Amino acid sequence: MNTKRAFIGILSVILIMMMVTTGCKTKQAAEPTPAQPKETVPDTTAIAPSETSLPQNETITNPSVPSPATPAGNQADKVSLASADKGDKDKGEGEQTPPAAKPNAQTKPKIEIKSPYTQAKPTLLGLTLKTSAAEITEKFGKPKEQFVMEDDADPITVYDYTDFLVGFDKQNQLHFVDVRSADVNPGLNGLKLGDPVEEVTKALGKPDSNTSFVLTYKATGAVLKLDIDPKSQKVNSIKLFAE
Repeated sequence: MNTKRAFIGILSVILIMMMVTTGCKTKQAAEPTPAQPKETVPDTTAIAPSETSLPQNETITNPSVPSPATPAGNQADKVSLASADKGDKDKGEGEQTPPAAKPNAQTKPKIEIKSPYTQAKPTLLGLTLKTSAAEITEKFGKPKEQFVMEDDADPITVYDYTDFLVGFDKQNQLHFVDVRSADVNPGLNGLKLGDPVEEVTKALGKPDSNTSFVLTYKATGAVLKLDIDPKSQKVNSIKLFAE
């Protein structure tokens, strides 16, 4: 009897311990496990916006990457053009920069015929033979060019005034006059270079010598010679020279 009671007592203790253990486990299961802190993951979409969200024709510039340098020449050109445009706009009407002045062309000597040609007093361009070189330069200025026609007997110094030539002997006296342009008046009663041969006789009368190429008029101490172009039959040269 005592043994039975002892067994029942031990069994009771075991059951009680089992109940206590089960209750503890149930309590532990019912209590929520403390939440672990969540690891924060950065949202990359918020930091780097997509290209589609940018305005048209705009791009994101990365400060760590240097921008490509603008070519120095092109930049200088743009600055120059901008400055030029500004300068023109700032100027009022009538204040624009005038065009660069053209270099002055050589002034042609002014020819005044005070003594036209006559047989008694032969002249060409109003010049009388044996006029000094000093008088010629005083009248027409310095020639465009000067050269010497070599001659064993009497070398001739020639002054080139483009439209005409004048030559001086060794005494520096006018030896010949040669008209080279139809733009000047030779002082032959209106006759000029390029006129038809029939105009010669109208202006000067009958020549002393007449060939297909040359008309010659003899005068006091001088000879007037007119060369004729055989094809066009026009005057292409007029000379007065000392006899």
